Amino acid sequence: METRLFEALRDAGKADFYWDYDQFYLHAGNRIKGNSAEGSEDGLPDTEQTDRYAVDCSSSKEGDNHEAGEFIRHDEEANREVGELIRRRAGTNHEAGEFIRRNLEKFPSPLPENLFASFSRPKNVRFIAAPTENAQARYLPRWIETTLSEREQESAVVLCNESLLQPVLHSISPEVRNINITMGFPLAQTPVYSFLCALLELQASYHAETGRFIYAAVTSALKHPYTRQLSGIAETLEKELTATNRFYPLPSELKKDELLKELFATTTGNLSLCDYLMNMLEAVAGLYRDAPAGEDNLEQLYRESLFKAHTTVTRFRTLVEEGGLTVSTDTFRRLLNKVLAGTSIPFHGEPAIGMQIMGVLETRNLDFRNVILLSLNEGQLPKSGGDSSFIPYNLRKAFGMTTVEHRNAVYAYYFYRLMQRAENITLMYNTSSDGLNRGEQSRFMLQFLLESPHEIIQEYLEAGQSPRTVQPVTVPKTPEIMRRLQETFDRRVNAKAIFTPSALNTYLDCRLKFYYYYVAALRAPREVSTEIDSATFGSIFHRAAQLAYIDLTANGKFIRKEDIEKLLHNEVKLQDYMDKAFKELFFKVPEDERPEYNGVQLINSAVIVSYLKQLFRNDLQYAPFSMEAMEKGVAEDIDIATPKGVIKSRIGGIIDRIDSKEGTLRIVDYKTGGSPKTPTDVASLFIPSEARPNYIFQTFLYAAIMQRKQPLKVAPALLYIHRAASEDYSPVIEMGEARKEKIPVDDFSVFEEEFRESLDSLLSEIFNPEESFTQTEVARNCEYCDFKALCKK
Repeated sequence: METRLFEALRDAGKADFYWDYDQFYLHAGNRIKGNSAEGSEDGLPDTEQTDRYAVDCSSSKEGDNHEAGEFIRHDEEANREVGELIRRRAGTNHEAGEFIRRNLEKFPSPLPENLFASFSRPKNVRFIAAPTENAQARYLPRWIETTLSEREQESAVVLCNESLLQPVLHSISPEVRNINITMGFPLAQTPVYSFLCALLELQASYHAETGRFIYAAVTSALKHPYTRQLSGIAETLEKELTATNRFYPLPSELKKDELLKELFATTTGNLSLCDYLMNMLEAVAGLYRDAPAGEDNLEQLYRESLFKAHTTVTRFRTLVEEGGLTVSTDTFRRLLNKVLAGTSIPFHGEPAIGMQIMGVLETRNLDFRNVILLSLNEGQLPKSGGDSSFIPYNLRKAFGMTTVEHRNAVYAYYFYRLMQRAENITLMYNTSSDGLNRGEQSRFMLQFLLESPHEIIQEYLEAGQSPRTVQPVTVPKTPEIMRRLQETFDRRVNAKAIFTPSALNTYLDCRLKFYYYYVAALRAPREVSTEIDSATFGSIFHRAAQLAYIDLTANGKFIRKEDIEKLLHNEVKLQDYMDKAFKELFFKVPEDERPEYNGVQLINSAVIVSYLKQLFRNDLQYAPFSMEAMEKGVAEDIDIATPKGVIKSRIGGIIDRIDSKEGTLRIVDYKTGGSPKTPTDVASLFIPSEARPNYIFQTFLYAAIMQRKQPLKVAPALLYIHRAASEDYSPVIEMGEARKEKIPVDDFSVFEEEFRESLDSLLSEIFNPEESFTQTEVARNCEYCDFKALCKK
């Protein structure tokens, strides 16, 4: 259609045609350095000239920086290949001039050709390779410092990858007085978009059958800055849901104020969803309406993004209302999200003032003295990816339809036309292979390197990095730390002061972790997950076993075999114990409320029931016995000798189970994970190592306390439930060296004195100001440590 219009104007003599081009890419592809398609000065034919050029390139003296030296192998085969390349190139037309040649032939320009020889004028050209995309943006301040002139509008930053806009804006140095951005800012990089995504995810998470939301979607909406500004109790509600493990909260639990009533309203269709989103956007608009309009560019951008988002949702609502968009709600949400993600916010500026930041297409018919192109990679310029069409390539080409060659020719013209009048040209590309980016410079750069008449400086951008040595972290016991240590573990200062087995094991495994957790009182952020970690799994099993034995001992603490056999065959009862434990410790809901189990939780519940059965099978072999206590807290006051005097503290904890039989009091610790270990002696319990049996240390500490509280013989035991199915399994703890006969610990009094001596030394060491809190030497202890990021070990 355009060609027909031009032909009509030409034939009527009512138009002159002016084209912007350069002779460099207008004529045949004869611009390869050192070659002339029209013959050579020494009269050699073209083929001989090109062959000689290839030989000259390959035989340049060692140390010479020949222009083609980077790309030509020094052998005869390479010479022939380059010669053949040049001969083929000499007979083809430059792709950048494809459309210009066609237009000049049909619609000649009245201007003489010698006016279009700007490419031959002096130019400073640099190729810079950067290790990452953002590294190119960080190079901008240096480019501005060395290149930018007083007339800022003569300089342009061209982004082949438009996602670099935000890092580029943050990298502009303050000395640039004015900038003009001809690109749109992606709506997807604004808070409004993330807020809408949170709202869409919230509505998608609502289950109409159960009438509940999903925790993750609820907290995502509550944590958003807009929600926090609009509702004063959003943060409190989010913490409450986390503390109570409310995986599937009801809307009634969430509607604490007027804003939250709107936020957690449920929708019933596409029209209702649009109204819901528009109401929330109008609530956010109130924040900007009430605040005075400032000159902050980001605030103006956010106001514009809010308007753009509201306009988009309104258009969708109109389509739904008029019946032009009839799709399912899930499809509607995805479609709306896709449109919002592809929306851009236009910048308002003055094109004639300031340094220009633009995309490749915006450079059409514009000339700049100083140009820098970022992300000039293959796939970015020209853009990769073919046209989505059912018409085969050959048919498209035969009928003159658009093909990939046409698109590449257009981009080639934009590339060369931008540089034809520029004086300072910097072309940057990313060398990293990441995703679709293969780390290759654009074919246009290689073509320019081979054909350009100008000298090209090639550089590599490297970040100024030095190897970072991780210094060991040591916390000396200053007077302040000693004071806090005493406040934590001296019962005269703190009525709840106690050294638990967990605290002492933590100190033995890593002194620094002990400091972080017990002295500095640091805690990892609490997270709610539908997954059940090993600690929670063990706690649920402990509670279920406790509930079972509470029923078994309802009429007395003596346990008979018949009682256990009866319980083993009562599947409903076992399931009930497990459900109660889950409600208390995991779901944290009232006993009369029915929790919603997901697939993983159902599997875990089935495993816990199987562990309960295994526990009762083991007890069936041990019965009859007396159940003395379950989940019993025990403690013992102790005096700790320190250089500053005596610290009065306490040791103790919660024993999983205490039973007695035939004059022996058994201290049983349930374990739902791990493997049994055999210590060589008591001293090995206090020596930090990868194989240190910390579980045995725990039961020995309980045994030492109970040894002095009652007259029976004390026998510590570890019951590994997941390993108790084997016929030869025994919970009795054994000690001894490898490949030697082991000694069963069935009377703790034999080991008590040695254990208490080592325990006293350990406690004195904790309060010794000369012993700093240091990192562990056992690397395995750091694998799942909450403080790994702090100590950087």
